[in-house]
Amino acid sequence: MRLVVVSHPCVTPVNQAFYGAVERVSGWDLTIVLPRAWRNEYGRQQAERSEAFSGRLEPLPVVLQGNIPLHVYRARLARVFKQVRPDAVYVHHEPYGLATAQAFRAALRAGARSLGFYSAQNLRKRFPWPVSVLESWVYRRADYAFPVSERVEQVLRAKGYSARSHVLPLTVEVGSEDEESRRDRNGPLRVGYVGRLAQEKGVDSLLEAMSLLGDVDVRAVIAGEGPDREALERQARRLRIEDRLEWTGYVPHDRIEEIYRRLDLVVVPSLTVPNWTEQFGRVVIEALAAGAAVVTSDSGELPTLVAETGGGWTFPEGDAAQLAAAIRSSVVDPARLREVAARGRAAVRERYAPDVVARQFVEVVRESVAEPAASGP
Repeated sequence: MRLVVVSHPCVTPVNQAFYGAVERVSGWDLTIVLPRAWRNEYGRQQAERSEAFSGRLEPLPVVLQGNIPLHVYRARLARVFKQVRPDAVYVHHEPYGLATAQAFRAALRAGARSLGFYSAQNLRKRFPWPVSVLESWVYRRADYAFPVSERVEQVLRAKGYSARSHVLPLTVEVGSEDEESRRDRNGPLRVGYVGRLAQEKGVDSLLEAMSLLGDVDVRAVIAGEGPDREALERQARRLRIEDRLEWTGYVPHDRIEEIYRRLDLVVVPSLTVPNWTEQFGRVVIEALAAGAAVVTSDSGELPTLVAETGGGWTFPEGDAAQLAAAIRSSVVDPARLREVAARGRAAVRERYAPDVVARQFVEVVRESVAEPAASGP
């Protein structure tokens, strides 16, 4: 079977690895259409191939690089579809994205038998015309959808999507037990945050918690960059905790695992804001896969992820005292911390390993080709 994937995240090679797993478990002929280049707050990234993916890559120029909902491919998208003549097309993009409608139209003109999309939007948002019209059209034409959580699936249904749907989580590679046995467990408890330094990420709660832990041996690593960096550094100086913090700045994704392996406990202190709440929490499964336990706020999907893996604890978002208590308990009972981390790592291997999730993906796409579900003209 021939499958075309349209994915702006695949400009980052690590995001192609999942489709390498799809190749392994299915034997299908895969083509990934992706931006030739993509801009984000850290600069401009050129498309590169992942060693984990052996199929065809089609990097194409896009208009509005970096604008996730509004970018479109400038040229040749229809030509690629006509050349490949896919049986199925999967757009790793929200249904309200302009590139999703563009890809669906090209796929239909090329005779694709099945169309599907991704979604992580767990808030019911209303969009202006013409985006709302295109979103409704995508719902009518889609044969399958892959929401990343049950809450996302509920939002899709509430907005009118009625065809085949399967909750498909994000994935992460899990290293060998030998790699885990080499973790350095000596010295102070090492906690850390990995991600963007922005208001909704709640890093100020971690700094406040560190100020409440002056009587225990704890060090923190803050890995990431963002608009709140200077404000957070001023807060650290005001709280007099600078000597217990390490700021790494931006860390490329292919080096993130090095950070996780330095940590015993990864903190995910996200805050819910009017237009956003945690949609999945990939940092949770990445940390667990690397052998660290987690403590997260109760924002969005984080409590569900922690409960499903058993790899950590949650605290009320913004409650620095409760976060400090969770960190303190890990200092007091390191054996329990190791037990929780090991349980979480095993759960990630069982639930979120690429081959495990790829088999679910393949089954749904195969069924959708055999029994197309779209109803609209």
